[in-house]
Amino acid sequence: MKTLHSLLAAAILFPFVSIGQIQSVLPVSTAKNGSLTAVVYDWEVIGVNPSNLGWDVNHRFSFTILDAGVSGQSQGMNLPTLIPALQSSNIASSALSWQKILGTPRGMNAYSDINWVAVSFRVPGIPGGFAMNLRDRIKGNAFLGLKASEALIHSTDRVYNDATIMSFLNGTTLNYEHYREINLDYGVRLFGGDGGFGHEGGDINKCFSFSKKTDDHAGDPQTYAGIGFKYIFGVANIKGGIAGGGINAIYDMTPDYPNIPKGFFNTPGHGYAFDLGLSEIYKRWTFAWSVTDFGSIKWKNGYTITHDTSVAPIKYGSDFMNELKNGTLAGSVPANDYTTYLPAKMRLGIAYILTKNVLLSTDAIFPLNKVVGGLQGPYYALGAQINATRVITISTGFATTAYFGWGLPLGVTFNASKHIEFYAGTNDITAFLGKPSNANVSMGIWMFRYNL
Repeated sequence: MKTLHSLLAAAILFPFVSIGQIQSVLPVSTAKNGSLTAVVYDWEVIGVNPSNLGWDVNHRFSFTILDAGVSGQSQGMNLPTLIPALQSSNIASSALSWQKILGTPRGMNAYSDINWVAVSFRVPGIPGGFAMNLRDRIKGNAFLGLKASEALIHSTDRVYNDATIMSFLNGTTLNYEHYREINLDYGVRLFGGDGGFGHEGGDINKCFSFSKKTDDHAGDPQTYAGIGFKYIFGVANIKGGIAGGGINAIYDMTPDYPNIPKGFFNTPGHGYAFDLGLSEIYKRWTFAWSVTDFGSIKWKNGYTITHDTSVAPIKYGSDFMNELKNGTLAGSVPANDYTTYLPAKMRLGIAYILTKNVLLSTDAIFPLNKVVGGLQGPYYALGAQINATRVITISTGFATTAYFGWGLPLGVTFNASKHIEFYAGTNDITAFLGKPSNANVSMGIWMFRYNL
């Protein structure tokens, strides 16, 4: 049986072990520099700015499999603290490490994003471009009460009775959500160029091949618009905490978790969301605006717990996940349908082609609602993409956001051939170089991309 400290660790780190970003950015942002709104193209626009699908540099066909990113952040986390929390066999050492990581303001935030498959394409005779993908998103937040380490250390040795253990855990919270998206995006040119709506015009910057053309673009500014629609399957949702010596929670989870539900569509939550975008191209400049993740998930057949004082449901983890799946966690009763909202954002971006080998970009992102796992304040990023060689592109810059601090992203893209690319990167390279606190330990990978 697992002790309480290992159970909490497993709950908040589940995005890591399930292979599922600081501001819940997409994996492509992790492997670039966090400033994407005015530079992404092809299927990368999904969740960022669908208007960019209208750009003429989009490939006729672009395809990827397993584009994945994962991130964990806490004001009290660094690698010397994280390692004993995960690996120490000493309960006291592990508990104190988790207290430092999860007990700091706003606890620990974990995100993961798996883009299982994505494709973008042009249809002959139809202006603009289309993109589709299937993506899983997971976000979690855990906070330990100020005396929770005592409960972690003595959760099984019977030194304290259940009421005392519960009092130590007062203030502890756990929030977790996992949902699956099917996205369909479309972008088109509205105005500008030689022929107006949908007419082929001059090239604009490409993220990883912007050196194709760096001459000033002739003619009037070109305006693009786009829309994205997503159907959402809610796979798992947990919102709980301990206050006044009792557990209070509401939760809903597919019985097959973490596997794909039987029948695929048979999930406890369903919802819709949309994205909107605009972009403007003038000579070497690109200006962009978008709003993303306007939507919600309605959960049915969930369960609720109201001030349950039993320690047993949280002390032992052997059956915890099964009890969540089946609604049999101690103190659970059927709940009314409830709704959770996606972390809606407004994005503003500017990009400038400095030379044939250097592209500069900046983003400002603002939260449009307050939800767990969403931005808690503005996010700012300034970056550069540099064609180091014919096959290597390096992306780096500076990013900062409220409560999550600052980071130095670093990414590398390898062009294996004319058509095939790979990448890897991190939101904050300093997290691996001894950053003393507020580390954002993250990794984004791109297993395979084919461009025609």
